[in-house]
Amino acid sequence: MKIDDHLASLKKQIDSELEMFFKSKTKQVKVDNKPEELVEIIENLKKFTLSSGKRIRPILFYFGYIIGGGKNIYEVLKTSIAIEIIHSYLLIHDDIIDQDNLRHGNLSMHYRYEKKLISEFEDKNSKHFGISMAIIVGDLASTFGYEILTNSDFPLDSKTRAIKKLNHIISNTIVGEALDVILVEYKDVKIERILEMHKYKTAKYTIEGPLQLGAILAGADEIFLNSLSGFAVPAGIAFQIQDDIFGIFGDERKIGKPVGSDIKEGKKTLLFAKAMENSDVAQKQELNKALGNKNISSEDINNIKDIIIKTGSLEFSKNKAKELIEDANKYLEDLEISAENKKFLNDFADFVIRRDE
Repeated sequence: MKIDDHLASLKKQIDSELEMFFKSKTKQVKVDNKPEELVEIIENLKKFTLSSGKRIRPILFYFGYIIGGGKNIYEVLKTSIAIEIIHSYLLIHDDIIDQDNLRHGNLSMHYRYEKKLISEFEDKNSKHFGISMAIIVGDLASTFGYEILTNSDFPLDSKTRAIKKLNHIISNTIVGEALDVILVEYKDVKIERILEMHKYKTAKYTIEGPLQLGAILAGADEIFLNSLSGFAVPAGIAFQIQDDIFGIFGDERKIGKPVGSDIKEGKKTLLFAKAMENSDVAQKQELNKALGNKNISSEDINNIKDIIIKTGSLEFSKNKAKELIEDANKYLEDLEISAENKKFLNDFADFVIRRDE
């Protein structure tokens, strides 16, 4: 089966599990006689979670279990949604930090509630209301994720290890998020710092973490978990570099937010850092003028794209991502897993480079 078909098939199954989970949660509100407002909160979280995405994290969670030798396929599929709901929790808060009004082509959570207050109550303090409610929804998503993992039908010691790992994953992600926010304030940022930020914010969270969580539930030892890191970390950094390329050169309908939003937010990406490194005086002025400019025009964004291409930054970033994927695939040779499972990871690594979302 081709990797795209394999991923699509697993996504369909995971989406079905998510639907059933949220349905059970809304029913439980009525059974427990809790405030009816909670139903709307859960429905908004459901819409946010299911609005888009390829379910990369739960798929890798599931696959980590498989390559770790796990046999309870149905249970791990049900449990894998924990990492997707945790993902929603982090994205909701990330949208507040980045002041993004769109996520996957739909309203971000804080903006959804902001618009709701304006339409229903004409309240002037709608922005604070939106942010407050989004934080609450994100917090609820966090508790759901832990609940799913805690209530899963796996041995207690495996679940305890998995919960500890999840805590570690989230703390790493927070480090990466903090670096992302802090680096915006630095005038010059070296490429090494950007790659370090990608390692913590994306690689350890998107690829390494889910694979290791699944493997832990299968009973894998620390040696096996560490061996997965050799593949997962470079693949995860490549994943983020590719995301940054899409953010400027992608199709707005596919990336689900305005092209160039990273520029408006002042994000220090590999694309931008390399362009600054290779640019002449005039180009540097253009780049500095654009970075963090909330009112940048489409014409100015096109000028920045042109500078990124002319300075060789786009080509450098694409080559860096390919180089990282090659590094990831080299580690597969020493992984003690079946040839079929190695092929899946190899195909997944290639998918990271050519995906078009």
